Amino acid sequence: MHVTRNIPNKTVRAQVKRQRESHVQYFGLAEYGTWEKAEVAAHKWVKVKLAELPDTVPIKNRMTVRNTSGVVGVRLSNATRRMNGNEYPDWRWIAFWDGCPYVGGTGWSVNKYGDERAFVTAYLARKLESIDREKLDALCAKIKGSKEYNDILKLKRISPP
Repeated sequence: MHVTRNIPNKTVRAQVKRQRESHVQYFGLAEYGTWEKAEVAAHKWVKVKLAELPDTVPIKNRMTVRNTSGVVGVRLSNATRRMNGNEYPDWRWIAFWDGCPYVGGTGWSVNKYGDERAFVTAYLARKLESIDREKLDALCAKIKGSKEYNDILKLKRISPP
């Protein structure tokens, strides 16, 4: 898994990655004599290195550079409607997660709810992994104006145009 043979260079490569940082060590046949001895040394190095490094960050809830909303599992989506030659912009805050019953996630229209309330409700849906709109709307109304509500809004990085 962490150890590979580089036959043209006559080395064994050991590699461990943590938080986008790669840790690599080479074990040459000139020093170790055989592939097996080089691989044993590489596996020992990997074992020591894994003990030194922090645990991996789980993929679930991992913030990436591609995230523009500020919250993992919440995105801003443009659902512009066209009718009779006219365009009607309908920005939506969408909450999504693995196992969500709706393929594209569940969303709240900025036109209907307003930007802040739509974002907070999508945040709550993602946090609770719930599609129960009545429960989520009631919870959003309950915390509106509170420190928790304002803290959620501070996470928001973008707004619809």
